[in-house]
Amino acid sequence: MTQADQMTPAGYAAGGLEIAMWLAGAWMIWRHALSPGRRAERVPRLAEWRLPAIDFACYACSGLVGAVALSSIAGAATRRARLAQDATTVLGSAVMEGGFLLGIAAFHLLYARGRRAGAAGTDLRLAVRSGIATFLAALPLVVAVSYAWEYLLVRLGLPDEKQELVDILEKTGPGALRFGFIAVATVLVPLTEELVFRGGLFRFSRTRFPRWAAITATSVLFGALHVAWADHMAGLPTLAPLIVLAAIFCVAYERTGQIGTTVVAHALFNINMIILVLAGIGS
Repeated sequence: MTQADQMTPAGYAAGGLEIAMWLAGAWMIWRHALSPGRRAERVPRLAEWRLPAIDFACYACSGLVGAVALSSIAGAATRRARLAQDATTVLGSAVMEGGFLLGIAAFHLLYARGRRAGAAGTDLRLAVRSGIATFLAALPLVVAVSYAWEYLLVRLGLPDEKQELVDILEKTGPGALRFGFIAVATVLVPLTEELVFRGGLFRFSRTRFPRWAAITATSVLFGALHVAWADHMAGLPTLAPLIVLAAIFCVAYERTGQIGTTVVAHALFNINMIILVLAGIGS
């Protein structure tokens, strides 16, 4: 965060809101996780996904094929248009996420003709309520882990570079590029990543491996894929916080049975990050 003498009114407002959400999150943790009455009510609502391994491989490949195909088409178009590097990066992210969604949608469309894919319907009101609760409960935990992890990186002398997309947001002024970035971060990314990681990988592995292993493996993979390992490990400060966030999302999805819960929570986390960055008090 910035020094107090550099804070703007928007920064003070965002900081006050952040503190209020931390306090609300601490109350949510007690209310929904630690209180004796709630501990006795932990009944998973997520149905088992008995999808054959070959069909799950098709599920994953459908998303990858969609992302690669759409990215290839968009790449050829952007080379002709000669877009700026930042615009190319944001557009590339949007196209890749959109391609994943199209591929997964195609899988469900084709798979539903012969058999059920095992996904439960979504209760919009429940998803919104539980998504807000998940976001608030996760926020103080993720922030605490973030500070501890950043301290450890500094002590070990490891890189602490931000993710490229966060750097783009910080230096981009109002306009089409910022609007496109916000749209990608708050709509496409939460929807795609939750369908892939929680609705796909976690839901599949949960029925075949011990619960702790399914949560740990998918959460570590989620965090690791947000680090540019070949580019000076940019984004390494997000590794531990995102692993914790992903684990919380797995538990929330398991307890509600609603993928909409984690989509809403994920979107709120990204919105919170954007507000902090634009207010100049954090990245």
